[in-house]
Amino acid sequence: MIKKILLAWLFFLILSVVVPPLFHKRAEAGGWDITTEYGDADAAERALVIDDNTEALLWRLRLIENAKERIILVTFEFWDDNSGTDIMSALLAAADRGVQVQVMVDGIGGVMRLGGSGHFKELTSHPNIEVRFYNTINLLTPWKANYRMHDKYLIADDFAYILGGRNTGDLFLGDYKASYNEDRDILVYETVPGRGRSYCQLVEHFEQVWNLPCCKPYKGYGKAKGELPEHYLWLQQEYKEAFESVDWILETQETDGLTLLSGEIGPSNKKPLVWQALVDKMQGESDVLMITPYIICSKDMYRDMEALSESGVRLSIIINAVESGANPFGCTDYLNQKDQILDVSTEVCEYWGDQSLHTKTVLLGEHTSIVGSCNIDMRSVYLDTELMLVIESSQITKELREYAKEMKSKSKIVSSDGVQFGENYKEESITAGKKLLYGILRILIVPFRQLL
Repeated sequence: MIKKILLAWLFFLILSVVVPPLFHKRAEAGGWDITTEYGDADAAERALVIDDNTEALLWRLRLIENAKERIILVTFEFWDDNSGTDIMSALLAAADRGVQVQVMVDGIGGVMRLGGSGHFKELTSHPNIEVRFYNTINLLTPWKANYRMHDKYLIADDFAYILGGRNTGDLFLGDYKASYNEDRDILVYETVPGRGRSYCQLVEHFEQVWNLPCCKPYKGYGKAKGELPEHYLWLQQEYKEAFESVDWILETQETDGLTLLSGEIGPSNKKPLVWQALVDKMQGESDVLMITPYIICSKDMYRDMEALSESGVRLSIIINAVESGANPFGCTDYLNQKDQILDVSTEVCEYWGDQSLHTKTVLLGEHTSIVGSCNIDMRSVYLDTELMLVIESSQITKELREYAKEMKSKSKIVSSDGVQFGENYKEESITAGKKLLYGILRILIVPFRQLL
């Protein structure tokens, strides 16, 4: 009887996880719109592109060090590793000088990686620091386990924030690992503190998610290590440039405006509002470049892209080459879906860089760039919370197109006309082990594509 009950419960768990994400909602064209005026029209926001992982760590430390009243850190994954300890020690030092710190982490990764962390326990023991986990696993509601918080940003007072695709850990921050992920953040500086449009949008988004019933206060266990103050002293010596004064105007570039794209935030199947906003913005553009670690599309997403192609949009896509990609599920789905992807795009550039690609960027013409956390996959479109920042700036778009040009030089470019190789592409055969793995996964993942 016990065995039967356990098997029935296991079957129920599997159905709860796999079935609900099969049913995709739709968002109307033009359905994503800002009906509320945010900030002041004259409160210009300046921006800086951060593509280097060490610079990404340094700028986070600068924001934390310059904050005087409030710090907000939101991250999908937070590791207790080298850079994670760097960030925790800086946050604790800020709390010691009276700054109110709020940290929000996705519940599954938070429990797995931080639940027993002595450093994290030390951080969260401070009275000026409050931590919440988004949608931790509840065995009474297993169908909610698939809905994750994929937002990644850091806000310092009302003068600056960083938003992009980087998690908090050595894969994304600092120079601690030989193998890491290439990624992109945008630092935004407020010329009028607290009044920039995207800043006001981001703070409102944070407050809405922070106050959801599924965001539970962290209740740590284990013993606090008591090592963070000493680590902070080391940090001041190791990264001296992060503790020097900053000329924010000099470091950033003028923009013609920034707008934040966000979608539904609760732990449930979501309307694809961010995806629909991207589709709406791509409509009418002759030259669109999409950079994503992998591409896993639903039928509706394929139809949207096909409509763009038929309307004259020239869509180029840069993804990880299957020979070097770090996500075997994304690579495998690309092998299964390659013909359909080529049908709705002008070309696919299979990028083989020095490191695995984790960047999420859409470039529209010569003036508009969109950067953030949203992968072009069904999980990001229908299940997770996501943020994308629309940047109106010819200078920044030109910078990002130059970077993409360099990526193309390291790519195998596949189109209906055949295959071309970038001048810096290193042609290597897929290993026998990966070939075997992909062969097996190409069959196994088919029923679970909506979860990848």
